[in-house]
Amino acid sequence: MKTLVTGGTGCVGSALVERLTSKGYEVRALVRKTSDISHLKTTGAELVYGDVQDYESLPPALNGVDIVFHAAAKVTPGWGTWEEFATTTVKGTENLLKASAEAKVRRFLQVSSYTVYEPSCRKGETPVDESAPCAVTLGPQTYYDYAKLLAEQACWEYHKEGKIQVSMIRIGSAYGPRDRLIADRIYRYVSFPIVLWPGKVNPRYAVVHSSDVADLAILAATTEKAIGQAYNAAPPEPVRLKSFADAMIKAMGGPRIRGTMPYSVAYVWCCLMEGIAKLRHVKEMPFLNRYSIEIMQTECCLNGSKARAELGWEPKVSIDEGTKLYVEWRRAHDRRK
Repeated sequence: MKTLVTGGTGCVGSALVERLTSKGYEVRALVRKTSDISHLKTTGAELVYGDVQDYESLPPALNGVDIVFHAAAKVTPGWGTWEEFATTTVKGTENLLKASAEAKVRRFLQVSSYTVYEPSCRKGETPVDESAPCAVTLGPQTYYDYAKLLAEQACWEYHKEGKIQVSMIRIGSAYGPRDRLIADRIYRYVSFPIVLWPGKVNPRYAVVHSSDVADLAILAATTEKAIGQAYNAAPPEPVRLKSFADAMIKAMGGPRIRGTMPYSVAYVWCCLMEGIAKLRHVKEMPFLNRYSIEIMQTECCLNGSKARAELGWEPKVSIDEGTKLYVEWRRAHDRRK
């Protein structure tokens, strides 16, 4: 069975390529000419140049494909213009859906995010399941979230019209090799000998290793029962953010001197760093910005029981094992720079 993976140089996309090839699928990865494809070259996947923003580049990549795994998106929450998110995440998904339908692709797996549930997954004691409304609204801090919602809506429209069979996964916080968000930030944050946590809040997070996310994506894309369904990628129990940081410190060889600082001080400092980055017209999302401090105070609480009940999915990588694997990869990656 032939598959196409978009976003194959990212955290979830690269894990998908690895998992699919290990399971015997014929894997084709869509890559841009500017992408770092050094890792993909080691996987045995067929590499095809193209871009979801460029419709004309997609039909050749989809020739003979049975299943599309769409993980490509602009993944810089809280950073960038709406036009950038709309072009990459929304229009890119629409382009890929259209080209996939015209190529007679049978199944389409959309990789989405818990952020479409905003604000319901951010408050309350009960983890949010798939029946919760996707109620995120458009604003400067929610460009990523809203773009993901519009991409979802495009997918469901194609599915309802019978153009292609869609399944979807909504990820809490995926981490692993090539992660540019939670693992990258926590790793850098706890690399200092003194770790000062902003405020006293210790939010719950649906932290899942990228290889487990890939397993769920494959189950959702290949199981008949999953057609037309969305599944949360979340562990049986939420993980406290400080517990994730402690596991990272342990994997790095710890210990660290730990303390707290007033949240207001940390927030002002991050706003200042964000302002400087914008004045310098920095394109890459800075390590310290409003988003990076806000996520350390807000919950990401998902219920993943539907995937376990209907697809038999179970996360296999523990936080201790996953952070150990991440630290090993990160150190090897940094040495190669």
